[in-house]
Amino acid sequence: MGRPWREEYKGGIYHVIARGNNKEYIFKENIDKGYFMKLLKETMPGMNYRIYGYVLMDNHYHILIQTIEKKLQEIMHQINNKYSKYFNAKYKRVGHVFQSRYKSTLVQDERYLIWVLRYIHQNPVKAGITQKADEYKWSSDVFYRKRIKGFVNTDIILNMLNTDRNEAVRKYRKLMSELEEKDYSKEKIIGDEAYRVMCLSRVEIDERKRLDEILKETGISEEDYALVKAGSRKRKLTKYKLKYARIAVSLKYTYKEIAHNINITESSVKDMIYKYEGENKNK
Repeated sequence: MGRPWREEYKGGIYHVIARGNNKEYIFKENIDKGYFMKLLKETMPGMNYRIYGYVLMDNHYHILIQTIEKKLQEIMHQINNKYSKYFNAKYKRVGHVFQSRYKSTLVQDERYLIWVLRYIHQNPVKAGITQKADEYKWSSDVFYRKRIKGFVNTDIILNMLNTDRNEAVRKYRKLMSELEEKDYSKEKIIGDEAYRVMCLSRVEIDERKRLDEILKETGISEEDYALVKAGSRKRKLTKYKLKYARIAVSLKYTYKEIAHNINITESSVKDMIYKYEGENKNK
Protein backbone atom coordinates (compact mmCIF):
# COMPACT_ATOMS: atom_id res chain seq x y z
CA MET A 1 0.00 0.00 0.00
CA GLY A 2 1.34 3.43 -0.95
CA ARG A 3 1.77 6.23 1.50
CA PRO A 4 -1.37 8.26 2.19
CA TRP A 5 -1.65 11.44 0.17
CA ARG A 6 -0.68 14.53 2.11
CA GLU A 7 -2.00 17.97 1.14
CA GLU A 8 0.35 20.90 1.53
CA TYR A 9 -0.08 24.61 0.96
CA LYS A 10 2.38 27.35 0.11
CA GLY A 11 2.46 29.63 3.11
CA GLY A 12 0.90 26.93 5.26
CA ILE A 13 1.70 26.76 8.97
CA TYR A 14 2.26 23.27 10.34
CA HIS A 15 2.73 21.59 13.68
CA VAL A 16 5.33 18.95 12.88
CA ILE A 17 6.21 15.98 15.09
CA ALA A 18 9.05 13.57 14.38
CA ARG A 19 9.77 10.60 16.65
CA GLY A 20 12.70 8.26 17.05
CA ASN A 21 12.55 4.89 15.31
CA ASN A 22 11.12 2.27 17.72
CA LYS A 23 10.73 5.10 20.26
CA GLU A 24 14.53 5.29 20.59
CA TYR A 25 16.36 8.49 21.50
CA ILE A 26 17.14 10.87 18.68
CA PHE A 27 19.01 13.15 21.08
CA LYS A 28 21.36 11.26 23.38
CA GLU A 29 23.31 14.30 24.56
CA ASN A 30 22.64 18.01 24.81
CA ILE A 31 25.16 18.59 22.04
CA ASP A 32 22.84 16.65 19.72
CA LYS A 33 20.03 19.07 20.49
CA GLY A 34 22.39 21.95 19.89
CA TYR A 35 23.31 20.51 16.51
CA PHE A 36 19.64 20.14 15.56
CA MET A 37 18.95 23.77 16.48
CA LYS A 38 21.92 24.76 14.34
CA LEU A 39 20.41 22.78 11.46
CA LEU A 40 17.07 24.58 11.78
CA LYS A 41 18.88 27.91 11.62
CA GLU A 42 21.30 27.07 8.81
CA THR A 43 18.73 25.36 6.58
CA MET A 44 16.33 28.30 6.78
CA PRO A 45 17.84 30.63 4.12
CA GLY A 46 18.04 27.96 1.41
CA MET A 47 14.66 26.37 2.07
CA ASN A 48 12.92 29.65 2.97
CA TYR A 49 10.73 28.88 5.96
CA ARG A 50 9.84 30.43 9.31
CA ILE A 51 10.03 28.80 12.72
CA TYR A 52 7.49 29.98 15.29
CA GLY A 53 8.31 27.47 17.99
CA TYR A 54 9.98 24.17 18.87
CA VAL A 55 10.75 21.76 21.67
CA LEU A 56 13.39 19.05 21.55
CA MET A 57 12.65 16.03 23.74
CA ASP A 58 14.93 13.00 24.00
CA ASN A 59 13.01 10.74 21.61
CA HIS A 60 11.01 13.23 19.55
CA TYR A 61 10.65 16.87 18.61
CA HIS A 62 7.89 19.36 17.80
CA ILE A 63 8.29 22.37 15.55
CA LEU A 64 5.80 25.06 14.47
CA ILE A 65 6.86 25.95 10.95
CA GLN A 66 5.58 28.01 8.03
CA THR A 67 6.55 27.14 4.47
CA ILE A 68 7.00 29.94 1.93
CA GLU A 69 7.91 28.46 -1.45
CA LYS A 70 9.21 24.94 -0.84
CA LYS A 71 6.96 22.03 0.05
CA LEU A 72 7.00 20.93 3.66
CA GLN A 73 8.21 17.48 2.70
CA GLU A 74 11.26 18.98 0.95
CA ILE A 75 12.12 21.01 4.03
CA MET A 76 11.64 18.13 6.45
CA HIS A 77 13.60 15.74 4.26
CA GLN A 78 16.52 18.18 4.22
CA ILE A 79 16.49 18.67 8.00
CA ASN A 80 15.88 15.05 9.04
CA ASN A 81 18.26 13.61 6.45
CA LYS A 82 21.13 15.83 7.54
CA TYR A 83 20.48 15.11 11.19
CA SER A 84 20.26 11.34 10.57
CA LYS A 85 23.67 11.36 8.86
CA TYR A 86 25.15 13.29 11.77
CA PHE A 87 23.57 10.98 14.37
CA ASN A 88 24.56 7.73 12.65
CA ALA A 89 28.11 8.90 12.08
CA LYS A 90 28.54 10.10 15.67
CA TYR A 91 27.15 6.95 17.29
CA LYS A 92 28.57 4.53 14.67
CA ARG A 93 25.20 3.08 13.77
CA VAL A 94 23.18 2.38 10.61
CA GLY A 95 19.49 2.42 9.82
CA HIS A 96 16.62 4.82 10.35
CA VAL A 97 16.90 7.44 13.05
CA PHE A 98 13.30 8.63 12.72
CA GLN A 99 10.12 6.59 12.91
CA SER A 100 8.55 6.44 9.45
CA ARG A 101 7.46 9.85 8.21
CA TYR A 102 7.03 12.90 10.36
CA LYS A 103 3.47 13.88 11.30
CA SER A 104 2.26 17.30 10.17
CA THR A 105 -0.91 19.13 11.18
CA LEU A 106 -2.07 22.17 9.23
CA VAL A 107 -2.86 25.16 11.42
CA GLN A 108 -5.74 26.49 9.35
CA ASP A 109 -6.58 29.33 11.72
CA GLU A 110 -3.73 31.55 12.93
CA ARG A 111 -5.54 32.31 16.18
CA TYR A 112 -4.75 28.78 17.30
CA LEU A 113 -1.00 29.38 17.08
CA ILE A 114 -0.67 30.47 20.71
CA TRP A 115 -2.49 27.35 21.94
CA VAL A 116 -0.37 25.03 19.78
CA LEU A 117 2.74 26.86 20.96
CA ARG A 118 1.64 26.41 24.56
CA TYR A 119 1.13 22.69 23.94
CA ILE A 120 4.63 22.50 22.46
CA HIS A 121 6.30 24.43 25.27
CA GLN A 122 4.52 22.40 27.94
CA ASN A 123 5.76 19.04 26.63
CA PRO A 124 8.54 18.86 29.25
CA VAL A 125 6.03 19.75 31.98
CA LYS A 126 3.62 17.00 30.95
CA ALA A 127 6.52 14.57 30.71
CA GLY A 128 7.46 15.37 34.32
CA ILE A 129 10.87 16.73 33.36
CA THR A 130 10.21 20.24 34.67
CA GLN A 131 7.51 21.96 36.68
CA LYS A 132 7.35 25.03 34.45
CA ALA A 133 7.82 25.60 30.73
CA ASP A 134 10.57 28.18 31.25
CA GLU A 135 12.69 25.68 33.20
CA TYR A 136 13.38 23.62 30.09
CA LYS A 137 16.38 24.75 28.07
CA TRP A 138 15.60 23.07 24.75
CA SER A 139 12.51 24.94 23.60
CA SER A 140 11.69 28.28 21.99
CA ASP A 141 10.07 29.55 25.20
CA VAL A 142 13.10 31.67 26.04
CA PHE A 143 12.84 33.54 22.71
CA TYR A 144 9.36 34.75 23.68
CA ARG A 145 9.90 35.22 27.39
CA LYS A 146 13.12 37.22 27.05
CA ARG A 147 12.41 38.79 23.65
CA ILE A 148 15.48 37.23 22.06
CA LYS A 149 16.06 38.00 18.40
CA GLY A 150 17.13 34.84 16.64
CA PHE A 151 15.96 32.20 14.19
CA VAL A 152 12.58 31.92 15.96
CA ASN A 153 10.04 34.40 14.61
CA THR A 154 8.14 35.61 17.67
CA ASP A 155 6.44 38.65 16.12
CA ILE A 156 3.27 37.08 14.74
CA ILE A 157 2.22 35.49 18.04
CA LEU A 158 3.28 38.36 20.30
CA ASN A 159 1.50 40.86 18.05
CA MET A 160 -1.67 38.80 18.37
CA LEU A 161 -1.46 39.16 22.15
CA ASN A 162 -0.86 42.91 22.22
CA THR A 163 0.66 45.64 20.08
CA ASP A 164 2.70 46.78 23.08
CA ARG A 165 5.58 44.31 23.30
CA ASN A 166 5.98 44.46 27.07
CA GLU A 167 2.28 43.76 27.57
CA ALA A 168 2.42 40.99 24.94
CA VAL A 169 5.25 39.26 26.80
CA ARG A 170 3.35 39.61 30.07
CA LYS A 171 0.30 37.95 28.51
CA TYR A 172 2.51 35.29 26.97
CA ARG A 173 4.00 34.40 30.35
CA LYS A 174 0.55 34.19 31.89
CA LEU A 175 -0.72 31.92 29.14
CA MET A 176 2.29 29.62 29.45
CA SER A 177 1.61 29.25 33.18
CA GLU A 178 -1.86 27.88 32.42
CA LEU A 179 -2.16 24.21 31.50
CA GLU A 180 -2.97 23.41 27.88
CA GLU A 181 -5.47 20.59 28.16
CA LYS A 182 -5.92 19.82 24.47
CA ASP A 183 -3.60 17.30 22.85
CA TYR A 184 -2.72 18.95 19.55
CA SER A 185 -0.64 15.95 18.48
CA LYS A 186 -3.89 14.11 17.69
CA GLU A 187 -5.45 16.78 15.49
CA LYS A 188 -5.59 16.40 11.70
CA ILE A 189 -6.29 20.06 10.99
CA ILE A 190 -6.34 22.85 13.57
CA GLY A 191 -8.94 25.59 13.29
CA ASP A 192 -12.66 26.29 13.07
CA GLU A 193 -12.71 25.74 9.34
CA ALA A 194 -11.15 22.29 9.63
CA TYR A 195 -14.36 20.47 8.70
CA ARG A 196 -14.57 22.43 5.45
CA VAL A 197 -10.95 21.90 4.45
CA MET A 198 -11.18 18.18 5.15
CA CYS A 199 -14.09 17.92 2.69
CA LEU A 200 -12.19 19.48 -0.19
CA SER A 201 -10.95 17.21 -2.94
CA ARG A 202 -7.29 17.20 -3.90
CA VAL A 203 -7.88 19.61 -6.76
CA GLU A 204 -10.74 21.69 -5.39
CA ILE A 205 -9.93 25.00 -3.70
CA ASP A 206 -12.09 27.33 -1.68
CA GLU A 207 -12.30 30.60 -3.55
CA ARG A 208 -13.68 32.57 -0.64
CA LYS A 209 -11.39 35.16 0.86
CA ARG A 210 -10.05 34.22 4.27
CA LEU A 211 -11.52 36.06 7.23
CA ASP A 212 -8.25 37.81 8.07
CA GLU A 213 -8.00 38.98 4.48
CA ILE A 214 -11.54 40.39 4.66
CA LEU A 215 -10.69 42.27 7.85
CA LYS A 216 -7.54 43.77 6.36
CA GLU A 217 -9.46 44.98 3.30
CA THR A 218 -11.80 47.11 5.44
CA GLY A 219 -9.14 49.83 5.42
CA ILE A 220 -8.09 49.13 8.99
CA SER A 221 -4.61 50.12 10.18
CA GLU A 222 -2.14 47.51 11.40
CA GLU A 223 -2.47 48.78 14.96
CA ASP A 224 -6.28 48.64 14.92
CA TYR A 225 -6.16 45.26 13.18
CA ALA A 226 -4.18 43.86 16.09
CA LEU A 227 -6.66 45.37 18.54
CA VAL A 228 -9.64 43.83 16.75
CA LYS A 229 -7.96 40.43 16.63
CA ALA A 230 -7.31 40.70 20.36
CA GLY A 231 -11.01 41.32 21.03
CA SER A 232 -10.75 45.01 21.89
CA ARG A 233 -14.10 46.75 22.49
CA LYS A 234 -12.92 50.26 21.61
CA ARG A 235 -15.72 52.19 19.90
CA LYS A 236 -13.54 53.38 17.04
CA LEU A 237 -13.16 49.75 15.88
CA THR A 238 -16.89 49.13 15.44
CA LYS A 239 -17.05 50.38 11.84
CA TYR A 240 -14.31 47.96 10.82
CA LYS A 241 -15.91 45.05 12.65
CA LEU A 242 -19.26 45.78 11.04
CA LYS A 243 -17.86 46.02 7.53
CA TYR A 244 -15.86 42.84 8.09
CA ALA A 245 -18.90 40.97 9.46
CA ARG A 246 -21.24 42.03 6.65
CA ILE A 247 -18.80 40.96 3.94
CA ALA A 248 -18.09 37.67 5.70
CA VAL A 249 -21.81 36.92 6.01
CA SER A 250 -22.27 37.62 2.29
CA LEU A 251 -19.53 35.05 1.62
CA LYS A 252 -21.46 32.42 3.62
CA TYR A 253 -19.27 32.41 6.72
CA THR A 254 -21.18 31.48 9.86
CA TYR A 255 -21.66 33.89 12.75
CA LYS A 256 -19.56 31.53 14.85
CA GLU A 257 -16.63 31.65 12.41
CA ILE A 258 -16.87 35.43 12.08
CA ALA A 259 -17.00 35.99 15.83
CA HIS A 260 -14.27 33.52 16.72
CA ASN A 261 -11.87 35.14 14.27
CA ILE A 262 -12.01 38.49 16.09
CA ASN A 263 -12.37 37.09 19.59
CA ILE A 264 -15.92 38.21 20.32
CA THR A 265 -19.17 36.34 20.94
CA GLU A 266 -21.49 35.05 18.25
CA SER A 267 -24.35 37.10 19.72
CA SER A 268 -22.22 40.27 19.47
CA VAL A 269 -21.86 39.75 15.73
CA LYS A 270 -25.59 39.18 15.32
CA ASP A 271 -26.47 42.24 17.41
CA MET A 272 -24.05 44.43 15.47
CA ILE A 273 -25.51 43.39 12.10
CA TYR A 274 -29.13 43.56 13.26
CA LYS A 275 -28.58 47.02 14.71
CA TYR A 276 -27.06 48.23 11.44
CA GLU A 277 -29.92 46.78 9.40
CA GLY A 278 -32.50 48.29 11.76
CA GLU A 279 -30.93 51.74 11.56
CA ASN A 280 -30.86 51.62 7.77
CA LYS A 281 -34.51 50.53 7.56
CA ASN A 282 -35.54 53.59 9.53
CA LYS A 283 -33.75 55.99 7.21
